[in-house]
Amino acid sequence: MTLSKIYQQLGWNVKYEDEVKKFNNRILITVDNFHSKVYEGGDYEYIYPRLIKEFAFLLGESEYYGYSLGEKNYFELIRFFEGEEDTFLTNIKNLTLLLEAARKTLVVRYSKYYTFLLGEIKKVFEITPVDIGYLFTGETIIKKGATALDEKLIIENLTWLADYPNAKQLFENSLKHYLTKHYQDAITNAYSSLESLAKTYLSSDKRLDADEIRNNLVKNLGLEDDWKQLLHYYCKLAHEFSSRHGKKETGEKSDLPLELTEFYIYVTGTFIRLIIQKINSKSINT
Repeated sequence: MTLSKIYQQLGWNVKYEDEVKKFNNRILITVDNFHSKVYEGGDYEYIYPRLIKEFAFLLGESEYYGYSLGEKNYFELIRFFEGEEDTFLTNIKNLTLLLEAARKTLVVRYSKYYTFLLGEIKKVFEITPVDIGYLFTGETIIKKGATALDEKLIIENLTWLADYPNAKQLFENSLKHYLTKHYQDAITNAYSSLESLAKTYLSSDKRLDADEIRNNLVKNLGLEDDWKQLLHYYCKLAHEFSSRHGKKETGEKSDLPLELTEFYIYVTGTFIRLIIQKINSKSINT
C-alpha cells in the first residue's frame, strides 16, 4: 500500500510543503544509508576515494577531504547535502550528480553498491504521496513534464536505448543538463544523441544536418515529407542555440527559454522512439 493510500485510509490531508520536507529528509537518509553500505562492504578504502573525488568534481567542489593526525580523511557524502527546508532543489541536483558519480566509479566491478543506491532512490520517489515535479527513470532523475509524454518519450526511450550506449549516454546527459538548467548543453546532447542513433540506423558517418541524411531518415521511417521540414528546423535550432554552436555575433551565448528546451527534448524523444520502433519491427519480421 502506498503512503498516499494510507493517508486516504486514515482521512489525513496531504500538505505539499510538509511532504517536500519529508522527501528532502528521505534523500538525506538515502545518502547516509548508501555511505554506510559502502563503508561496511569491505571495499571502502579502494572505492570511496574514487567515488568522492568524482562526486566532488561533478559538484565543482574542491574541499572534499581533511587531515586528522597527519592522515588524509575524505568527508562523508552527507556533508554535500543540506537539511534546511529551502534546499530541496539543491539536494535533487546533488543526488542526480551522485548517481552519475556512482555509475562512473562503481560499474561494473562494484555494481552491487550502485544497484543498492538505485533501489534506495526508487523507494524515495515511490513512497512520496505528492507530485514533486521530478521523476526517477531507474537510472537518473529528470524534471517532470507531461506524464504521458515523459513515459513514452523519456523513460521508455532510456530503456530501449540500452543497446545503443553512446546515444543513451548523450540522451541522459541532455536530461541532466535540463535538470540543472544548463539548457544549451541540454540541446547539444539531445541533438548528438539523435545524430548518433541516426548514424547507426542508416549505417552512415554523415552528420544529421546533411540534407541527404535527413531525407534518408524520413524516408526510411516511412514518414511524410513534412517531417523533413521539422527535422530541418530541429538541426537549425541546435546550431543556433546549442552550447557547441549557439553564439551571437558578439560571441555571447544566446538566451534559451525553458519551454523551447522542453520542446526540443520531446522532439528528440519522438525521433528516437520512431527509429527504435522501426528497428524492433525489422528484427521481429526477420
